[in-house]
Amino acid sequence: MTKSTAVSPQAVHEAARDLFASRGYRGTSMKDIAQVLAVSAPNLYNHVPSKQDLLYRIMDVAMDRALAALATALDGVTDLAEQLRKATEVTVLDFLQNPAEVTVCNTEIRNLEEPFRQAIIDKRDAYSTQIVAIIERGCAQGLFDVPEPRVASFAILEMGNNAKAWFHPGGQYTATEVAALYGTFALRIVGHRPSS
Repeated sequence: MTKSTAVSPQAVHEAARDLFASRGYRGTSMKDIAQVLAVSAPNLYNHVPSKQDLLYRIMDVAMDRALAALATALDGVTDLAEQLRKATEVTVLDFLQNPAEVTVCNTEIRNLEEPFRQAIIDKRDAYSTQIVAIIERGCAQGLFDVPEPRVASFAILEMGNNAKAWFHPGGQYTATEVAALYGTFALRIVGHRPSS
């Protein structure tokens, strides 16, 4: 029998996040989360109303963090090429620094119920819309040369997943170095034309 001990809401969040990332939402029960925390399953309901609410909170925290990081990265930056570089870097860095949350966001959206699902989709759209807008403005000003700005944005947003697939914290490159490299790659994707 699992011993019931005090557990913080943050610990519940982290345990659920890691289990959802490794086993999937449907493959994880509240009992599984409780076992990781060495508490009884009923104890978890002192911190969260349901497994569905946990899934939403994990995604909501991740999206709010990503949107705030993007806003900070773009604050005061007027050059469109630099905006795209910084937006790409902050996107890739978020994926590398928060792999479990990103995995949950990428794979478990189908398991979110309404109105949670639409709330997360709206935040994802708000994020991607900013990337598309940068590319479209760059094209309009002749700084970028790409026939389909929206498709280019998909490729750039997917860079985080690509980096996450091979990155190892103890490897040859730091997360910051990888993010900087991908920022340069993003400019190539959009056909950046540096002013002479």
